[in-house]
Amino acid sequence: MFDRIRLTLRQHRFETIALFVLCGGLALAAVIEAWRLNSLNFPHSCLQDGRVMQYWYDGMAAPTPCQLASKKFYDVASSADMGIVAMFEQILPFIVGIGFGAPLVARELETGTAPLSWSLAGSRFRWLLGKIVAVVVVMVPLLLVAGLAADVREGALVPGIDPHAMFDSYAARGVFFVFWGLAAFLGTVALGTIFGRTMPAVMVALVVCVLVRGFWEPVWSHTVLRPFAVAADYQWGSADLFVYNSDQLYLDGKPWNGDLNQWYMENQPVPPVMASPDASGMVPASNAQQVDFGPPPMPITYVIHGADYWLVTRLECTALLAGSLFCGAIALFWVGRRKPY
Repeated sequence: MFDRIRLTLRQHRFETIALFVLCGGLALAAVIEAWRLNSLNFPHSCLQDGRVMQYWYDGMAAPTPCQLASKKFYDVASSADMGIVAMFEQILPFIVGIGFGAPLVARELETGTAPLSWSLAGSRFRWLLGKIVAVVVVMVPLLLVAGLAADVREGALVPGIDPHAMFDSYAARGVFFVFWGLAAFLGTVALGTIFGRTMPAVMVALVVCVLVRGFWEPVWSHTVLRPFAVAADYQWGSADLFVYNSDQLYLDGKPWNGDLNQWYMENQPVPPVMASPDASGMVPASNAQQVDFGPPPMPITYVIHGADYWLVTRLECTALLAGSLFCGAIALFWVGRRKPY
């Protein structure tokens, strides 16, 4: 098996070097950006709900320490290099998966070396399984390192919250790197096995990955994750994952089926009574009582608390792994049915 792994990586020397460069480079860049933020030593007393808030202030007045610290923090957090790192964190697993998966089978079919490889391996199934295992053994650790570095960067952006207890960019960091990469890799291997050409496999894989990644979180939030959501207050925690708003209106935490316009008409604060102009020509207002009726009827928001980060991660990564194994099974099945060209 070791010889098969070594041979596969030698055959795909360019992809292997690119994998090390991309994953190592992104991990290093993410750690550097986190260090830049952490070196600012943002005061914890200035955090709001665990986050650094942008403090707006009048330029004519002297800024407070929190305002100065916030400006320095956001100058780094909103910099161009931070944005580039965040963008590559979104797409790296797909670049790695598609880049390694497309030529794994299709290149040998295109060059006509597949029959010789199959005869030397003794079995098409064993030949492809060995190539897949060789790539996975190298790809998984490198993607995991890059994903953990992305966790470090995200934690630096929100210094008052554990990155594993919040849902900010949760599907674009951490262990998700590994499972997105596996899904893209095995899905593209299956396409390369079916098409027998590298470029068609790349093009179709790109379209599929864009669609799946774009619809993944909205679909999961509104379908699979709905049973796990709990009712939240009007202002839910910043670390929570919004799932949906109920159709039912609630007032003081109880179902309410009245007329919303009528409620507003009956519960508006009493306006001040305008008096006659005084000697200076001003029209003072009387001290009419302003009545506070509390929040109006509204739908209850359902969220998943940040404490359930690992529950959501486990569910979604399991689904990605199942999809990856399904695509791998298709590739292993189809390679036995392919003609050697």
